[in-house]
Amino acid sequence: MAPKKRIDFGGEISKMQPVILREVTKKHMLTILGAGLTFPQITVLDYIKEKGSCKMGRLAEALNMTMSAVTGIVDKMIKLKLVKRVRSSKDRRIVRVAFLKKGSEMVKLMNKERKVAIDSLFSVFTDSEKRVYLKLVRKMYDNLREKK
Repeated sequence: MAPKKRIDFGGEISKMQPVILREVTKKHMLTILGAGLTFPQITVLDYIKEKGSCKMGRLAEALNMTMSAVTGIVDKMIKLKLVKRVRSSKDRRIVRVAFLKKGSEMVKLMNKERKVAIDSLFSVFTDSEKRVYLKLVRKMYDNLREKK
């Protein structure tokens, strides 16, 4: 019996992943980008959705951006009435970023658009294949969450 040929998993995934991400982004982002949001602004909304209101410094760290870059992004989002800055009553140096109603509504729209794009992308798979894929992705997700 011949030994199993090793797969170039990293190479195969690295070839396919950019195409898949680009297509998913294209499909679900048309509505979002049409609303005038940039990818960094979408990333900020996603982070606040996941973590709740957060300090500017923590946001910069989580997004791997400088404070000045995050400040610029948040300033534009404030003008769009998506988020607001909230100063701590105990320490005025501490500034948190929180949703406004329009920001919360935009997150709901983004989630709806993502679901449509993902459902479309995975429509070529059977329910059984989707369950296997979901199990594998959940394992990766849980592993990434544990490392934080």
